[in-house]
Amino acid sequence: MFNSKIIDLVIGVVMAYFAYDRIATGNTGMGIFFVVLATLNLLSFFMKLRTDKDVQQK
Repeated sequence: MFNSKIIDLVIGVVMAYFAYDRIATGNTGMGIFFVVLATLNLLSFFMKLRTDKDVQQK
């Protein structure tokens, strides 16, 4: 199945697209909301990537 890192990456990219779409149509409130969600998902992806890298090195 899918790894949780891949799911975080995909959701982050989709949220970034939604943020761009909302801001482009003039709905900046929802756009900012999607930017925050995308940032959190991508941050989670990079943290999991770093944790897995540290575990593999030990």
